[in-house]
Amino acid sequence: MMFRVTGTRPLLWFSFAAAAFVALGSCSKSSSSTTPATGGSKLLGTVERGRYLVDNVLVCGECHTPTLPDGKPDMSKYLAGSRSYDFKYRNGETVSVYAENLTSHKDEGLAMWSDDDVRTAITVGIDDEHVALWPIMPYPMYSQLTREDLDSIIKYLRTIPSNPNVVPPDTLPNPDSPAPQIKNDQVPHAVLPAGDPLFAAAERGRYLSIVACLQCHTPEIRPDETDFTKAFSGGRKYKSRTDLAAATSTNITPHAKGLAGWSIMDVVDSIKTNTEKGTNRLLCSTMPGGMHRMGDMTDADLKDIATYILHLPPIDNGPFKCDQP
Repeated sequence: MMFRVTGTRPLLWFSFAAAAFVALGSCSKSSSSTTPATGGSKLLGTVERGRYLVDNVLVCGECHTPTLPDGKPDMSKYLAGSRSYDFKYRNGETVSVYAENLTSHKDEGLAMWSDDDVRTAITVGIDDEHVALWPIMPYPMYSQLTREDLDSIIKYLRTIPSNPNVVPPDTLPNPDSPAPQIKNDQVPHAVLPAGDPLFAAAERGRYLSIVACLQCHTPEIRPDETDFTKAFSGGRKYKSRTDLAAATSTNITPHAKGLAGWSIMDVVDSIKTNTEKGTNRLLCSTMPGGMHRMGDMTDADLKDIATYILHLPPIDNGPFKCDQP
C-alpha cells in the first residue's frame, strides 16, 4: 500500500488482497512507444496489458475508485481516489489515509508525474516530490514486478480521463522513510522438483501471488514488518477501508488449518465467485474476488496461482475465519 502527504495532497498507491499480476505465459510483447507526458521515455508492454493488471489483478479500483452510498464503485470517478483506510502505526496510533487520484488530471492526478516518478512510487515507495509513502500500499511486494508489467500499468494510467476529484489529507504526515523492498528469496517456492509437470505453472503462480496475495495473507511481526517465515498463512487483521469492519486474512497454505483438501479448480472457482468452498458464503470484503475484479483474471492465471499456493510448504497457523457480518 502506499501513502504520502505533502502540504494538503496525500498519495496512496494501494491495493488489498489483491493486487497484481500476470501469468508470465500470457504476457504479450510489443514494440516500445513514446509517452508524450514524459518527453520521450521508452515504455515496454501494452495498454491492454496494463488495463488487465490494474482492473483484474492489482485491482486498483478497490482503493482508488470512490464508492456510492450503496457501497458500489462510483465509476464516474474511476481511479479518482478519496477512499479512506485505517491502520495501526508502530506507535499504536490509528492513521487514516486516502487513495490518491490516479487520473490524468494536471493538479490532482498524475499528469505532471514522469514515468519514472510513477514507477518509483509503485516499487520503491517514494512519490514525485521525494516523499515516502505509507506501506499500506504494498510497494515492497510490487518491487518484484517485471519492467514490462510496470510499463504496461503506466501506459494504461496515462489513458484514464482527467478527473478533478480532490483527495483529503491523511490524519498523520508521511513516514520518515519508505518500507524496504522485499527480496525475492524471502518468498518460498513451491515444493515441486524442477522436472515436475506443474513446476512451471507454480513458478508463474509464485510471481502473481507475491504481488496479489502475499501482503494480505501474511502476518506481521509488528506493524509494517512482514513475517516471511509464515508467508501466506493468514492471520493479518486490518481494515481495507474506513467504512468496513476489520477482517482477518485466512491461511491459504495447504495445511489442515488452511486449504488442505482443496483442488486447483476449488481455488479458481472461489476467486471467480468470491465465495467459500462448501458453504458458498461470500468471502470477506477485503478479498476482491468475483466479477469485474480478480474473478475476471484469465483461467490460466488463476490456475497458476492455485497451483502455487496448493504446493507451498504447509504452515500451522489459524484457523482464521471472516469475522465480518
